[in-house]
Amino acid sequence: MTCQQIDELLSDLLDDELADGVRADVEAHLYSCEACAASYHALKRTVRFVRANAGTRLQPGTPGGAYQEFTRALMDESGAEAPEQILIRGITGRRNEGRSL
Repeated sequence: MTCQQIDELLSDLLDDELADGVRADVEAHLYSCEACAASYHALKRTVRFVRANAGTRLQPGTPGGAYQEFTRALMDESGAEAPEQILIRGITGRRNEGRSL
């Protein structure tokens, strides 16, 4: 199997949705290919993180809240604010947190 084929099957492997023969082929490839193994482990960490934080409420003005705003702006073309402006606001806000007026 090629790395591209493996990449397309990683989610199915993680969800235990591969037939036994295909699963064995994918696992053999992961054992012998550091790049694909790293991709699989990164996917596992991401899924674990998302599942662990699925119920977390993000507050506006917090780093997570800014990320949520940024993601929404990227996905929603009618957004009131451009994604890059949200990032700039988040960066400048963090720089100014330690300063007093």
